[in-house]
Amino acid sequence: MKKTILALVALSALVVLVGCDPFGSEKTMAYITGTIYSDSALTIPAEGLGVELLVNDDSSAVRTQIAFTDISGVFFMEIQFYPFLPDEESGAGYSLPSTAVVGLVAHNGTTAYWYKSEDEGYVLSAGDTLTVHTISLASFAKGSGGAL
Repeated sequence: MKKTILALVALSALVVLVGCDPFGSEKTMAYITGTIYSDSALTIPAEGLGVELLVNDDSSAVRTQIAFTDISGVFFMEIQFYPFLPDEESGAGYSLPSTAVVGLVAHNGTTAYWYKSEDEGYVLSAGDTLTVHTISLASFAKGSGGAL
């Protein structure tokens, strides 16, 4: 009987440990979404445009990534927050930042629309969703974007 109870306790502890994943949970993710249209009347969605997340050098908590608009002209990014390495001087363990400074730029061939640069950037908070303003291709400037 004691072995059965001990086995059940051990199994329960294992299930709890396997189910606890602090990375990839809602508290370690942020989201960015927006819509891009082909026309200035905002009636024709722009499909297949690349939207690039630019990361400020001081915000090593997130990684640069690219998302593409779908058939509805909507892009959606899931931004994972990563822990900082332990501080060698203080001996402190890993720490998970709760904010990061990022920029956002949409690309269409040789034209681009800068929502914000990574220097003046958006401050993303873990667990939040940033919905950027709707734009049209008429807002894009020639020669101001980098290559994807």
